[in-house]
Amino acid sequence: MIFVLGQSALAEAPHPALEAYGELPRVRHMTMSPDGKMVAFVYRQNGSDVIATLDIATKAITPRLSVDNIATRNIWFADAKHLILSVSDTKDLAGYKGSFEYSESFSLNLETNKSQQLLRATRDIYPAQSGLGKIVGVDSEAGQALMPAFMLRQSNRSGIPEFDLLKVDLDSGFGKGFKSGTPYTIDWFVDTKGTVLAREEYNNSTNMYRIYSDLSEGRGPIYEEQAARPPFNIMGVKPDRSALLFVSDADENEGFDALFELGMDGKITGPVLAREGADMESVFRDKNRIVEGIRYAGASPSYFFYDEALNKDVQALVDRFEGGSVEIESHSRDWNRILVSVFNSYGVNKYVVLDRKSGDLIGLMDNRDDIPVEAVGQVLAISYPARDGLNIPAILTLPAGVGSADLANLPMVVMPHGGPSSYDGVTFDWMAQYFANRGYLVLQPNFRGSDGYGRSFLHAGYGQWGAKMQDDVSDGVAAMIAEGLVDPARVCIVGASYGGYSALAGGAFTPDLYRCVVAVAPVSDLRKMISDVSSDLGSRHWVVDYWKDLMGDPKSPTVDIDAISPANSAAAFKAPVLLIHGKNDTVVPISQSEVMQRALEKAGKPVQFIRLDGEDHWLSEGDTRIQTLRAMADFVEANIGEGQ
Repeated sequence: MIFVLGQSALAEAPHPALEAYGELPRVRHMTMSPDGKMVAFVYRQNGSDVIATLDIATKAITPRLSVDNIATRNIWFADAKHLILSVSDTKDLAGYKGSFEYSESFSLNLETNKSQQLLRATRDIYPAQSGLGKIVGVDSEAGQALMPAFMLRQSNRSGIPEFDLLKVDLDSGFGKGFKSGTPYTIDWFVDTKGTVLAREEYNNSTNMYRIYSDLSEGRGPIYEEQAARPPFNIMGVKPDRSALLFVSDADENEGFDALFELGMDGKITGPVLAREGADMESVFRDKNRIVEGIRYAGASPSYFFYDEALNKDVQALVDRFEGGSVEIESHSRDWNRILVSVFNSYGVNKYVVLDRKSGDLIGLMDNRDDIPVEAVGQVLAISYPARDGLNIPAILTLPAGVGSADLANLPMVVMPHGGPSSYDGVTFDWMAQYFANRGYLVLQPNFRGSDGYGRSFLHAGYGQWGAKMQDDVSDGVAAMIAEGLVDPARVCIVGASYGGYSALAGGAFTPDLYRCVVAVAPVSDLRKMISDVSSDLGSRHWVVDYWKDLMGDPKSPTVDIDAISPANSAAAFKAPVLLIHGKNDTVVPISQSEVMQRALEKAGKPVQFIRLDGEDHWLSEGDTRIQTLRAMADFVEANIGEGQ
């Protein structure tokens, strides 16, 4: 059932400039120091990014390091004086076709303000690898990070690189061998004393998965299984180090993800932690991956901690913002101070510190400083029935400044999410809020195949691209129209990644439903997409199997992936199409939009195509995000008019 709340009359909302929404947030990736006295963050001012710190007591901000020319994905404190920057860049890989997303880590010494790339010029590192930024542990006393990397040592006669573990000095960046892996090692769990708590292996050729541990008796694996892809998602180590903790969907929990234990004797126990009707989404763990708590999925997140007092305090904090969402971003080493990002439809996301000793909430910063409270549209978690009776959760953002009496016959923007195994929740979504501020109702359906709602809901989307998954989106539009909220002649669909596919599928397979289609980085030709992934990774790689599960196997007699590829149904389109794609996209190649453009032009259909220079799959650059939002806004307004 749809619940729409609101006041009967509201003052007219202010309309901040488009740049206020399209620009990258003023504050990103905020994290707390181990002593809880300082936070660090990416600080954006005048279109440039710097790493900055803020003293919580004085609120003084200190710029530390310019990061204007790199994509900073995350930052965190390795110890009291070292900040870790996880970054990435798009580069060509020698000997391989196409471009790859390179990940790297830098250490910033806050006492000297000097930064250093980790693993820089370390001897015997295999050059053809794109992931050199992973840190699996920290030895704070020695000032070292534990980092895995493929190594090709002179003593290696096979010529096949092995995934070893190195100890890397946080100031010099140089690494030394610590533990030897194999060509099939995929992850390490190690304590600072050098004990291998777990080493994961997966052989793509044989599909053999194994786990080894120094804590077990004997030298063989404690667990092995032949599987099309790695069967476990190991999250960390139990606090007493007696078992590994992994996530799996549990029949005992009605198919929702729960936490299981894999003992050092290879025995599986569980679920040991589960919540009725909720997927376990992620864990809180210390620098050496010891699990301390759990985050559960949902329109608004919920939490569980092993420490009962901490559990009670966090629940009390969540209750203070009922109807909104509280995201735990970071915490002090002892958890006495907790950094959260809060959204409750009364402004943009706000960074707040809970001091557990005093009970005080200490306000720090808004992540955007040029969007007033009055400009923010109310965000609601709703649901509606699909045509086959399945309940579909969704997020509905109301036009800012529109009272309940005026919630009728509105223009609507439908925004299916990417993934598709992800979901939309109650938070400040910059794109949805822009359209809501301009008077459009915004619907974000969590169609079947979305994550966070249990195994049966997730698997119900397998092989249903362009079919039941798309029906769920169409049924959301029908539900809004049936409620009298939406003018059926003024609906556009806008999506990115899988959402871009869904937008194109909407234009191809329900051509009378939408008046315009905007697709950012979309998949348009499923057969070509699977072929390209197979070419890049090898046909036996588990990622290829994953995409075949989602889209459908090109060789399957039950799924016709050509029929559900929008590029093959260009002649059916009635609505004009806007395609937008980053030239540096390493997830969905820009050729997918080029194929769609050619198909639409050949069919004589109106199409615009904007290529974004220097942009990746995630719209990481401020200038191109603004360019994207401006093109979307103009296109939507040209086709369904101004908002209410």
